[in-house]
Amino acid sequence: MSETIDTKKEAKKNSLLQAALDLFLEKGVSKTSISEIAERANVAKGTFYLYFKDKDALLEQLLYQLSYDIIRQAYDYTEQHRAEQFCENVITFADWIITYFTEHRDILRLVRRNFSWPSLELTLTSPDTSDPLWKAIATRLHNASLRDVHNPQELFNIIYIIVELCGTVCYTSIIEQRPDTIDNMKPLLYTIIRRILQ
Repeated sequence: MSETIDTKKEAKKNSLLQAALDLFLEKGVSKTSISEIAERANVAKGTFYLYFKDKDALLEQLLYQLSYDIIRQAYDYTEQHRAEQFCENVITFADWIITYFTEHRDILRLVRRNFSWPSLELTLTSPDTSDPLWKAIATRLHNASLRDVHNPQELFNIIYIIVELCGTVCYTSIIEQRPDTIDNMKPLLYTIIRRILQ
């Protein structure tokens, strides 16, 4: 019985998140009201507050979910195209993210420069994490050839910097077209990543 209640609660929360995503992409965050989100999700406005304190809390959860999904897909793709060198796998990972944002500019506009893993970092670095994605990433980092040069925290920090760099370059180059197009920035970005990982 409680499983059914939990399933229904999760479905309502997901419905609110999806409704918010659709509306944010259509109208923008500032022009979307909580009433509109609840109406689009087919729930009462009061139901919204059972799951989120306010629109900012919903947006934070939505950005976390989007970032998590993008990183998961990039990791899965990298696993399917694994190379021997760790550095080349990081490039594959970064390239997938850049390709995704090039094809989904609307998502990139919503995420803006918030694509990173500040909120995801807590999950990854928590010793009791049960999330399979973060366990897999942590294992890959632990087994990387760079572990002889860097301790686990340093290695995590390096990957963190690379993800942050990719997110910022994507936003400025794809959305703002500065300092150059993403096609012109990618070779330089990959050169920098290779140097960081040497």
